[in-house]
Amino acid sequence: MKSIYQLTDTSNIKIPIIQFIKKTSLVCAFLSVGSLWAMAESDAIETKNDKTAGKSLAVEQQKQKRITGKVTDSKGEALPFVNVVIKGSTIGTATDLSGNYEIAVNGDVTLIFSQIGLKDYEINTSGKEKINVILIEDNVQLNEVVVVGYNEVERKHVASSIVSVDVDKMKSRPIFKLEEGFSGTIPGATLMQGSNLPGSVPGTISIRGLSTLQNAAPLVIVDGMEQSLTDIDPNQIKSINVLKDAASASMYGSRGANGVIIIETERGSTGEFKVDIHTWMAIQKPIDLPNFVNSADYMRLNNEAKTYQGQTLLYTQDDIAKAERGESANTDWLDAVMQRTAHSYNTSANISGGGGVGTFNLMLGYVQENGLNDLEGTQKFSARFNTNINIADRFVLLADFYAHRLQVDRLQANNDGHGLYQIAWRMNPTQDIYYDSDLPDHFMLHNNMNPVASIEKGGAWKALHDRSTINLRPKYMINENLHIAGNVSYMIDKSANKYKRATFKFFDGDGKPVDIWANSVGAEQGVSVSQITARGLINYEKDLRGEKDKIYLVLGSEVMNYTYTDFREIAKASFFSKLNYSFDNRYLLETTLRTDGSSKFAPGNQWGFFPSASLGWNVHNEKFMSALKKKGIIDNMKIRASYGLIGNENVDPYLWQEIVNTWGWTMRVPNPDFSWEKQNQLNLGVDLTTLKNRLDITFDVYKKHSYDLIYSDFPVPPLTGSYYLTSSLNIGEVDNKGWELSANWSDKIGDFSYSVKGMLFDNKNEVLKAGYSNSDTLIFKSNTDKIWYKGIPVDNYYGYRSNGFFKDQADVAATNAKLPNTLPGDIKYVDQNGDGVINDQDKVFLGDPFPHYNYSINVDLKYKRWDFSVLGQGVGKRTGRLNGQEGYPVLMDGSSNSLGAPRQEYMDNRWTPENQNSRFPRVWTGSSTNAVLSDVWLSDASFFRIKTIQVGYTIPRIGNHIRNIRIYMNAQDAITFTKWEGLEPERNGGNGNYPRMASFSLGFKATIL
Repeated sequence: MKSIYQLTDTSNIKIPIIQFIKKTSLVCAFLSVGSLWAMAESDAIETKNDKTAGKSLAVEQQKQKRITGKVTDSKGEALPFVNVVIKGSTIGTATDLSGNYEIAVNGDVTLIFSQIGLKDYEINTSGKEKINVILIEDNVQLNEVVVVGYNEVERKHVASSIVSVDVDKMKSRPIFKLEEGFSGTIPGATLMQGSNLPGSVPGTISIRGLSTLQNAAPLVIVDGMEQSLTDIDPNQIKSINVLKDAASASMYGSRGANGVIIIETERGSTGEFKVDIHTWMAIQKPIDLPNFVNSADYMRLNNEAKTYQGQTLLYTQDDIAKAERGESANTDWLDAVMQRTAHSYNTSANISGGGGVGTFNLMLGYVQENGLNDLEGTQKFSARFNTNINIADRFVLLADFYAHRLQVDRLQANNDGHGLYQIAWRMNPTQDIYYDSDLPDHFMLHNNMNPVASIEKGGAWKALHDRSTINLRPKYMINENLHIAGNVSYMIDKSANKYKRATFKFFDGDGKPVDIWANSVGAEQGVSVSQITARGLINYEKDLRGEKDKIYLVLGSEVMNYTYTDFREIAKASFFSKLNYSFDNRYLLETTLRTDGSSKFAPGNQWGFFPSASLGWNVHNEKFMSALKKKGIIDNMKIRASYGLIGNENVDPYLWQEIVNTWGWTMRVPNPDFSWEKQNQLNLGVDLTTLKNRLDITFDVYKKHSYDLIYSDFPVPPLTGSYYLTSSLNIGEVDNKGWELSANWSDKIGDFSYSVKGMLFDNKNEVLKAGYSNSDTLIFKSNTDKIWYKGIPVDNYYGYRSNGFFKDQADVAATNAKLPNTLPGDIKYVDQNGDGVINDQDKVFLGDPFPHYNYSINVDLKYKRWDFSVLGQGVGKRTGRLNGQEGYPVLMDGSSNSLGAPRQEYMDNRWTPENQNSRFPRVWTGSSTNAVLSDVWLSDASFFRIKTIQVGYTIPRIGNHIRNIRIYMNAQDAITFTKWEGLEPERNGGNGNYPRMASFSLGFKATIL
């Protein structure tokens, strides 16, 4: 309860002592931002109101009047201790125990009413002496308003496909990187995460399929600025809206083809001073480690392969017997390099408050990830300071400052983070880590490799990634319906790294030197990029015809410039408008017009036009639905339809220009016709709320047609003597067709409340045109397993069909259609064209790598102070590839092809003369006809994973100043059900990766007032 002791200022306006202290502290905090804040404070105190600035004191006093009233909640109950302050000043009061207030003002001013947990309310005193106010819960308002780009629209007036993320639920989870929060939470959005490498991006979010040859990541807008999801601390987020169809995303024109994610960060509230704390600690456990064979079985398999290949055996029976008795090496290299339990820490604090002069929110975050050895890990520091400065009654400035530093620690020799594990996979169990010697650190080298030595003596590599932003958004209210706004933002990204390794000498078993890892010290600066954006907006919003209709209108223009320290530069310019109109709260119209220009494209092709339109029908507001509404059968029902054109320009600059090397040879042929990648999209949707607001259902069906795709590395004949000649072209067409269904049931029974939410969606991808005509075939020279032609999915599996394995040498000799050097136990490939030869002409489409029938289920239970939630996410159909050492018995490195050891699963299911009906071909070393893409190496990668299990307990308050204390335990990615024959169903095999991890955490949240 706030103190009712009061202090009288020079204007005889009563202010509670506690409020006075808070306002004074707030002003001190604002002064640290700079002179602009001080000017705003000075202006607010000296003039009281911008309308009366410059007038004499006598005139001011003549216009002084008293405003009285009462503040209640939505149920009509009085609200005591509500803060009532004059906007743009530090003058204010608070309501008494009965909710009444009285305040003296000079002239016409704006009053701000605020209390924790309730939505701020602003009202002008013009023509009023008594003002009664109803304050509503903050979360109700948030659910009713959607941020759609450059304005906010009430959800009931939205006719396009926009999904809001449950931010509170995302904040309650221990998430390292924001991308992780999108798995299983957004219909149409997929994220395939292959590892939990500290400092890496978990994966790329795909919204409604893949339709480009370039970067397919969605556009991310944070408080009006283009930023990266990975940088954002979930604890700093207020709302997330995902724009999925062209009608919503076309507001971003050339950048909207892959979907748009709009994020608003937390801001302070008037009259509140609080500190929100969230901290958690976690341990991680690998869940996808390979089970390699032991040393005795490795010897047997190696000898078996040599026998098939007619080579000299490497191991004797005595060697194998010693290995079985434990008298020789049996090294678990993966266990040796995983020297500790991975663990992590996260702490964040949001310090916020405000008064009539403005609000602030200082958000601090720290995350530390410790990897599986002492040299692996990251530290991330972030600070965000958001302010709303009421410079005058009608003029507000949103000034945001953000700084972020990521420090990544890894091994010097394997600084990609995965290299250490790739080397560990290439070792075999017969190889020792150390010699049996009195010499200290007497490491064995095997083909000049020893991953344990790399950790201990290979040196350290440290990288720093810094990002800083300034975001200024002035806003001037011409009247209550019309305002003009601007946005000037600046961002700079910098990176640098350094490495150090001391000299270390290796000796053989006799103590003779064999190799030296020389002293190595160095540092380098990465390419820095700065971005500046300037935007101007006119925003009009008004109720018409007695609040039966409502119009939202946005007009604007923006320019963007990117400058790189390697002398690259990108310039963009845009003009746009958007209209939302609701007629009689039944019929909805949205239209968007945007034109974009970019320096990335050739002159004459730099501008693109991106229009869209959508229609909506609030069926529940029709008279014929009144009976169903009264009975609670239908509460809300909206039908939506949209169509629009959007683009994709997410490519490097200068691709249309000619490149000539130092010898005068042309390396890239110029293309003056090089231009935008385009996409038109049709969306139909239904939103339904029924059974007395307990059941929500949303269904969407869409078609995305992409054309003029950008291929930046198209090979052309080397006419000038260049060994490799390319050009950038616009070729091909791709369709994505899909549907999305989500449903949420929630109810409450006494002290027990629960909700069950599920979603199911699918997308079908198809190449309509691979080149300039329907009959063209596009061959990717950089990837021989990938090809495009009409009717095939993009990024498809293209290889050989199999017909079992060759039984014996007679079978090999009797078969004409085979690859060279085929042996018994090798894969028998199908001669598709019957010409007696196995070659590229016999390759066919084998499968689609994309996940299909994506689904999730989320259950939330609450009983009194206890809460329990579980999130399960899965893929109903996916074809994965068992490539690399996850499939093959050895590493296929193109040279020796003999490194590594087979997985136990391969040994148990390999071909032998006694096991003709095996899952896998014979074991081999060296080159093999088996190591090409065929259906043998494709497998069912569908899965169901328990993403999160969480139980928590909340204490409403401790004393007068600590509230909403919550303690929780969480398990993430701990349980997976799958038939996948590899290690991680979200990853297509490989030759060694930092593992995918399960995380077990303990967390604490609280609010200090």
